[in-house]
Amino acid sequence: MSRNKAFKLLRRIHAGGPLSRAELAEMTGVAPSQVTLIVREALNQGLLVERGLAPSEGGRRRILLEVDPALVTLVGIDIGRAHIRFAVADFAGNILNYKWLPTEPHKGREHVLRTVQVELDSLLKQFPTIGALGISHSGVIDHRAGKVLFWPMVDGWNDVPIGQIFADAYGLPTFVEDCVRAMAIAERRFGHAKGLRNFVLVSVGMGIGSAIFSNGRLHSGRDGLAGELGHTIVVENGNLCSCGNRGCLELCSSATAILARVRSELEQGVGSSLTAEVGGDLNKLSLELIVAAAKKHDRLSERVLSEAGMHLGTALATVVNLLNPEMVILAGMIPQVGHEILLGPLLYNLRQRAFPHGVRDLPVVVSNFGEEAAALGMVLIAAKSVLKTRCRALEAA
Repeated sequence: MSRNKAFKLLRRIHAGGPLSRAELAEMTGVAPSQVTLIVREALNQGLLVERGLAPSEGGRRRILLEVDPALVTLVGIDIGRAHIRFAVADFAGNILNYKWLPTEPHKGREHVLRTVQVELDSLLKQFPTIGALGISHSGVIDHRAGKVLFWPMVDGWNDVPIGQIFADAYGLPTFVEDCVRAMAIAERRFGHAKGLRNFVLVSVGMGIGSAIFSNGRLHSGRDGLAGELGHTIVVENGNLCSCGNRGCLELCSSATAILARVRSELEQGVGSSLTAEVGGDLNKLSLELIVAAAKKHDRLSERVLSEAGMHLGTALATVVNLLNPEMVILAGMIPQVGHEILLGPLLYNLRQRAFPHGVRDLPVVVSNFGEEAAALGMVLIAAKSVLKTRCRALEAA
């Protein structure tokens, strides 16, 4: 039996099931006799389960198949600048447990790794069927080597073999990916991008990154660096960025930049309703307060958010001109908290600067996922790899 055919069939069931044997043959081009053989062996080995009957179309009703959700339990971990998020899920991607903890990167790399390890120890006691780990990170990732190459603005994260660290510690298959690409995988499976082959997801949070799906495949580039939209220059000779360039998008449109800009102007005495909101303590300033003030027409808040949206629109125009996507999805705290105020200037600049035919019918939408998206995406990455490994057992059938 061809392992590639087995994986092709089981992956299709996992992504789009439940499906019947006839549907599998039609969708994959695998001969019905081969489908029957592979399905029989997969049922015997516990990879597949029969899950009811398809609606009647006349004649005998077809039996539906799905990959067993209880095959193994998976853990997705997302290490961001502010929070570490943990999602425990069954093999179908249903979240069984979700938790977040503060990252506290200023306490050093070992503190962050220890925080993950302590929580994993607890989860393994609660869920003894955990069979694989997926870890996303907001630094620059080499997913093939399972390394964090570096983490802008955070010291001590150069060439950290994070995948090997946790694989050695727990004896479990461990997979590593960039957090925004992990978000895009979750979006394609369960969100706005379901069924799309060409789309771009842009995450705007403490930093800014993007993920590119092209012809149904996630594009990571030669060195895994594709999608670093946050380091696109939008202000010539602007402020110095952590990457070494000047005028990067992250310095204009990230949550970090918006908070710093508003704080700086308040310190300079610019009039704003936020002064009363924080009671003179600028440490109380938050993105939520800025957005709320903007909705009440606070001029400082409106101006800063509007300028952030315009710079995002400028950067997105280049993306749209280069890639001609079917959809642009905005994720992260900035679009989700402030999208009503941000989207107007963003769309205006995008339409002004992009090739008209590329944006004429282009949907620009805000993700329905919350902060769990990247951790869920890592669950799906881990599931795909586990499924590929399990299909090796079908070779001899």
